[in-house]
Amino acid sequence: MTTANGKASSLPDSRLRQISDGGRGRESSVSGDRLRSSEFWALRDVSFEVQRGECVGLIGANGAGKSTLFKVLSGIIAPTSGTVAVNGRLTALIEVGSGFHPMLSGRENIYISGAILGMSKQEITRKFDAIVDFSGVGDFIDMPIKFYSSGMHVRLGFSVLAHLDPEIMLIDEILAVGDMSFQMKCMERINQMRAGDMAIALVSHSLFRIESLCARVVWFDKGQVKMIGAAKDVVREYRSFELQKAAKASDKSKYSRGNMESAFVKIETTEVLNSDGQPCQSIPFGDEFCLRMQVFAKQKLKNPRIHLVWQSGVVVVFQASMLLDGYNLGLLAGSCSVVCKVSAPRLMPGIYEMRLWIYSEEGAIYLLEGVLLGQLVITADKNKRIKANGPFAEGLKMAESLVHFEYDWIVPKDRVV
Repeated sequence: MTTANGKASSLPDSRLRQISDGGRGRESSVSGDRLRSSEFWALRDVSFEVQRGECVGLIGANGAGKSTLFKVLSGIIAPTSGTVAVNGRLTALIEVGSGFHPMLSGRENIYISGAILGMSKQEITRKFDAIVDFSGVGDFIDMPIKFYSSGMHVRLGFSVLAHLDPEIMLIDEILAVGDMSFQMKCMERINQMRAGDMAIALVSHSLFRIESLCARVVWFDKGQVKMIGAAKDVVREYRSFELQKAAKASDKSKYSRGNMESAFVKIETTEVLNSDGQPCQSIPFGDEFCLRMQVFAKQKLKNPRIHLVWQSGVVVVFQASMLLDGYNLGLLAGSCSVVCKVSAPRLMPGIYEMRLWIYSEEGAIYLLEGVLLGQLVITADKNKRIKANGPFAEGLKMAESLVHFEYDWIVPKDRVV
């Protein structure tokens, strides 16, 4: 693994500073700048710091360099060049429970794992009951962990790590383990760590969790820091960037749509038009759009019924259907342009598949069945048309709903304190 070069800076205890990219932790320095043709910089010119009592989030697409940075900081891998200084006792929650022995009991694995992580036997004994209670596997603590479920295994591993007393904690995408009650315990434990002046760096793909726990966020892209700032601001920009990237990737020439014809009819072209009638790759939230199709009838078809569906995964979120509204297309022969205009869409920012069915006039016969036309990309609203000003707005507004409607809260004034 190749990382980039950098410089170090001395910092007070319990503060983490990563200057330029890579480092082993404690203090290390290596040099080298040449890459072979098959190599790339996994990290390059990365610089940020985490203060005591602060939880900083790290976000970015897969392969952006987040986990590599954690492995460098925790000493799992060394940098190709550069220097890193880590001041304070550091623990990394990267792969919990990875050192457990399947033939040993949960009790034995707690002692072995704790010792590997630097705890004395007396410290482990003192914390043992709290570790077991936190994990929720007390009834099975003397059973070999090869009989544990995957959830029990990870919960026990996290519990051991959560009862260490480091000054710096690196947490890499492990908060989705266990059931809801255990996840709440994890969140509470992180808040306790933060309140105790621990420096925490957290990697997660859950933007709601990042926004809930972190005051500041670092956005990684292709091994470099793209943006650092307040959680809400960075999450909003990251969402907008990812949707714009998805819009470019949805080019019809790159998107496999399957067979576009049958014995009766052929779809020659399809394109999405914006409110100005221009072909586009994405539509801003709330703007009207059109789907234009060039349909070629291989034989004369009397009043065929077009049925369009927009869906997210397997969930149909919107449909426009001549089977429902009774629109009369008349006699279709040869090539014909058909436009479906959506005047007031409420689709939340995201990526939606567009599928097409064409039925006979009475709806009993498929003339064309379930053709995937392409993708519709809805981008984040620039004018704040989504009512989303709360403390966790950016983390929730695109994760919990597929459509948005205007609404108000009405509460009697005498009940408001």
